[in-house]
Amino acid sequence: RSYSRGRSRSPSRDQIDLTPDDCAFVFGTGGATKNKLARVSGARLNMDERALKMHISGTSVQVSRAKDYISYVLSQRVGPRVVVDATHYREDLSIVDVPEDCVAYIMGRGGKVLRSMEEEWNTLMFFAVVKGGKFDGIEKLAIFGTRRARRGAELKVMSGVEHKRPGYFLEGGDRLRHSLNQPGDNEPQDNDWGFDMVTLGPDDLSYALGQMGSTRKKLAKASGCILEYLGQCAVMAGSAKERERSKSYLQWLLQQRNGPVRVDVKAARRDDVQVMKVPRACVGYITGARGQSLRETEKKSGTFCFINDGNHREGDTEELLIFASEKRARDSAQDMIENMIDLHQSKPADRYFP
Repeated sequence: RSYSRGRSRSPSRDQIDLTPDDCAFVFGTGGATKNKLARVSGARLNMDERALKMHISGTSVQVSRAKDYISYVLSQRVGPRVVVDATHYREDLSIVDVPEDCVAYIMGRGGKVLRSMEEEWNTLMFFAVVKGGKFDGIEKLAIFGTRRARRGAELKVMSGVEHKRPGYFLEGGDRLRHSLNQPGDNEPQDNDWGFDMVTLGPDDLSYALGQMGSTRKKLAKASGCILEYLGQCAVMAGSAKERERSKSYLQWLLQQRNGPVRVDVKAARRDDVQVMKVPRACVGYITGARGQSLRETEKKSGTFCFINDGNHREGDTEELLIFASEKRARDSAQDMIENMIDLHQSKPADRYFP
């Protein structure tokens, strides 16, 4: 395998010479590996299987990263370990310590769990030998991607390790043994980026997690904030505004376990909510049995919705609050609910519809 600079005059073009076996490996099933490398690096990748070349284009940084990522993937084919050079600062690399007895759990059968994390967070992840790092008997998981993507994947891995080895990342159950500190953190020009932690009650975690993590994913998507649970702690990462949204949504969610929730939207001057006046006769229809219809609307639109406290009713309507960081998500949810209201009101009055 050899690396050669393309003849194009553009400094943002390059190519890699491959073997026939390399082509199949870096292409992946249905082009999945090649597409992943392109997404993570930001470069455009075009494989010429006849000439046995991978053509790379983009900015100089994107091209350089794509070449590195391709070399890492190809190194996995011949194994046994990929070597990552940490002697020089890389703003696209995070390293997470994983205890040896947790590696199989984080990998999953055939690497499926790790691949799902890559897909969820748009990252490239693999266990590696870190050149320039201290060998301490702990496996090193390399995570390549943007700052936000790496933080999301890092917290996902930490959550898995903490589940298998309680107390590995948390001390006293409510604080990190070591503060999150990866490339991109603590940048003087971006002091808005950070993380917050909230300790959940004994019965709160399963409710805040939801079936297959559905509730956690809903809150994260609606708030635009990274949200993961480590032990009994909720960790929110992102900008200050994103973290504040996430904490508010989580607080309101947990309050719903004990009864209705009232939010004074006008007094709070929130810019992440739309208020709908819903005919009281339609409330049961749009929420559905045990709130299932409203949960489906949230999932499709990427929002967090609930009926404002019914003790403050006015007239024949109730307030439905639609929360999301993006207006298009709120608009989408409102359109869905308006259609449901129209459908319910158009049904014959002499028939019962839940």
